Amino acid sequence: MNNNSTPIVSDLVLLGGGHANIQVLKMMAMNLIGGLRITLISDQTHSPYSGMVPGYLAGYYSYEDCHFDLRRLCEELGQRFIKATIIGIDSQRKKIRLENRAEISYECASINVGIEPKPIDNVSQEAVLKLIPLKPISRFIAHWDQLISDLKAYQGKEPLQLAMVGAGASGVEISIILKMLIEQNRWNAQVSLIHRHEFLVSAKDRRAQDSLLKTLNELDIKVLQNTEVLEVHDQSLVLKDSQGRIHSENFYRALIATQASAPRWFTGSGLPVNQEGFLKVSKKLLVENEDALFAGGDCIHFSPSPLKKAGVYAVRQGMVLEHNIRAFFDRKSSLKTFHPKKNVLSLITIGDKKALVHQDDFSILRWLSPALLWTVKDGIDRRFMQRFQARTFAMNPGPVKKTMPLPKTTLVPEDWQDNSCGGCGSKLAASTLSQSLAKLAIPTDDAVLLGVNDGEDCALTRFSEHTLCLQSIDQFRSFISDPYLLGQIATQHALSDIYAMGGIARTAQVALTLCPATDKIHREDIFQLMSGVLDILTKSAVSLVGGHTGEGSELAIAIAVQGEVEPGRVLRKQVTKAGNRLILTKAIGTGVVFAANMLAQANGKLVDEALSSMMQSNKIAMETIRAFEVSGCTDITGFGLLGHAVEMLGKNTDKDLGITIDYNAIPLFDGVCRLFQQGYAASIADKNEASLRGVLSADVNRQNFPALFDPQTSGGLLFSVPPDQVESCLNALHQNGVSRACVIGEVIDEAKIIIR
Repeated sequence: MNNNSTPIVSDLVLLGGGHANIQVLKMMAMNLIGGLRITLISDQTHSPYSGMVPGYLAGYYSYEDCHFDLRRLCEELGQRFIKATIIGIDSQRKKIRLENRAEISYECASINVGIEPKPIDNVSQEAVLKLIPLKPISRFIAHWDQLISDLKAYQGKEPLQLAMVGAGASGVEISIILKMLIEQNRWNAQVSLIHRHEFLVSAKDRRAQDSLLKTLNELDIKVLQNTEVLEVHDQSLVLKDSQGRIHSENFYRALIATQASAPRWFTGSGLPVNQEGFLKVSKKLLVENEDALFAGGDCIHFSPSPLKKAGVYAVRQGMVLEHNIRAFFDRKSSLKTFHPKKNVLSLITIGDKKALVHQDDFSILRWLSPALLWTVKDGIDRRFMQRFQARTFAMNPGPVKKTMPLPKTTLVPEDWQDNSCGGCGSKLAASTLSQSLAKLAIPTDDAVLLGVNDGEDCALTRFSEHTLCLQSIDQFRSFISDPYLLGQIATQHALSDIYAMGGIARTAQVALTLCPATDKIHREDIFQLMSGVLDILTKSAVSLVGGHTGEGSELAIAIAVQGEVEPGRVLRKQVTKAGNRLILTKAIGTGVVFAANMLAQANGKLVDEALSSMMQSNKIAMETIRAFEVSGCTDITGFGLLGHAVEMLGKNTDKDLGITIDYNAIPLFDGVCRLFQQGYAASIADKNEASLRGVLSADVNRQNFPALFDPQTSGGLLFSVPPDQVESCLNALHQNGVSRACVIGEVIDEAKIIIR
């Protein structure tokens, strides 16, 4: 029984990792409402802070300096992070539609998603690849890195023509940064700034206009004012100037910083939008005609008084959003009104660690030098980012108990009764389970005579009379906050045992342990977990035939898999031939990555890389290696690479065999070595080493070779093939998408384990 756990009663979902939602996340988490679960959904693990992006492009900041690591922040705050693309909202049913995965329920939601530049009409298909939109920033940065690489590599005589279309603050800043880098590195390129208006950034601040024009002239940036882009061809822009004259300008790449465009799914969801498609919100930051849907940032149209697309508004909306969302749940206070300032102060980066003031009214900052203004801007930006960065430890601090503030208010009723009596495994009510299963599209299979929907005590299946049956079971505590993703990875891991023996998985049974919660939350969690399970089972042609549900202190999932294999096609663990090369199909490091992630010390990109590997099925690798003379095959899981490699030696009756492993050849996830150096390790790593101590030399230990003992979840296959088949085998694996497959060692004719 878990009498101390606060049951989950309601869901707050934050759509997008913009400046406003990040503030809501932090403030809500630091002043918890008992029984409220917070989920942040974003298609990017790292969300950029727009104010620091020009400095990043100039080389003044690292990537981490100017990005919010959403996954890591959520982990530290004890909240859920779901990496997914939002494609719509059904506000009547309170469901969020996501690309290629199950929809998410909410009780209250806040929208703070990105924007894109308004597309230019009349763009040829050939020219599309030459356009670089500045929004969303996350995609722009990848294009920028490629552009810089191209400029470095260019050896032609004629200068490359780069066009910036749009002269708002971001367009002007990036034009200046780009030309500054060109001058510093002596790249052969020119920059033009094209805009429809007479003014730069905005019309009112004439002093800033003059300063910006002076800077642009000093950098020899060609400025085409009052000029409109009519068409974009493969090598040229068709322009119309203020006199109505039409002419063409050659270009190599065009960076697009034109008027903003709203996400299309706003309109597709039937939400209230203005003529440009931006979400209409009231003075309370409520979406019009909605009582549980808030919004902020650039994606909104503030109906009381339309605002510029400036990050400062999103920052200031954060506190109002948090108050109003809290009021929605606790019903103890009225909603606040957002009062935007009429005049927005902008500090514009003009390169060489200098900035200038752009504001529609008087500012005392105008009297500061550009260098001092940069210092002011840098200090403001760094302090803001510091508020939303997870703590960083130079070394593993050991067991750190996350202590969040006690809730001052709660949604849990005083007469709450925990379901966990302990009888029958704390089984959930039949109605909760049946209502959840009714929402799932469970595929049928002729081999399943009695299954999930038949209500029998056992599944009844029929397979071929000429095959052997394989059975396996695995159980997981939740190691990731996204239940759909947990269901997917747990299923891939469980199926892997069947594939490691050369079999075909046929049926599966699933047992879920859910945290204390209301029936509504339990139904939602079952739906999310089982949708992830069914996604993988369906893709793998495996039938779900039964399962069990219960309540406990933490989320857990167990999966039993049944499969079949022809008698002559069974793959065994035991290697049999000296001289064979050992091939590993996936990178190592999931154990240490998630050990660090539990302490919010793993970079979100590193976690993403590990999750992507864990999602890769071993079925493709197994089917590929069937064409080769495989001797010994297993999958790398909890015992670690060396533990499973030693299992492959088994008890050879003819002669003793051993293995050599080239430690430097083992593929690792980026950043894993640093985590090992900092002392991070999965809790079972020490036990993995201890279990092998009797067969290892003294120098083979976790300090010298930590990756050998790191336990894996949904790890790769390890097998051996004759040396003359290695190249063909690796080529086949790589061609089939098993990109990390490589040789890591060799089978030897001595009873030794050699690590070099």
